[in-house]
Amino acid sequence: MDFGYVRVSSKDQNPARQVKILLDMGIEERNIYVEKKSGHHFNRETYDMLVNHIMRPGDRLTVTELKRFGRNYREIYQEWNHITKELQMDVRVADMKILDTSLNKDLIGQVITDVVLALLSYVAEGDWEERHELQRQGIEVAKAEGRHLGRPKVEFPENWVECYDRWRAGAISAKEAMVLMGLKKDSFYRLVKKYENAEEISSK
Repeated sequence: MDFGYVRVSSKDQNPARQVKILLDMGIEERNIYVEKKSGHHFNRETYDMLVNHIMRPGDRLTVTELKRFGRNYREIYQEWNHITKELQMDVRVADMKILDTSLNKDLIGQVITDVVLALLSYVAEGDWEERHELQRQGIEVAKAEGRHLGRPKVEFPENWVECYDRWRAGAISAKEAMVLMGLKKDSFYRLVKKYENAEEISSK
């Protein structure tokens, strides 16, 4: 059976584009699962439910882009192997036809898929790191020029990137991050939304 997984990074973003792609590929709407979660960490309940509890050996999971599995090489590669090797299911990536494990089941086909996956995963991670660094530099430039990067009187603190990453990785709680950055709850989540929206736009 064919299943589709769609992820957007913000509750304000519309998953319709990804859903349409999957529908056009012949996946039934009832088998398309949508999740609105940031790709910074791989704690996604809908994804976990679909892959580990709904799908069965022999089923195929389709995503529109490789980065829907995550945004670093290790996570993407681990998830791919978990699905194809441990769970004995297939994976298909819409924008990269060679990444369809339901085709070319022979050894050569598997080797080609593994090599392409490793290369693309590495590139995806490099792109994310480059965007992350550019955003960090943009924040610093804006602060140096005295410009606000949010609503009036709410700016990204100097340690924003460091604390944000630690919070998203689960190393510190949101409350601890707020204390470290000197932000109130509403200001903190307002900046989180603005930061993640900017990142999603830059990734398109």
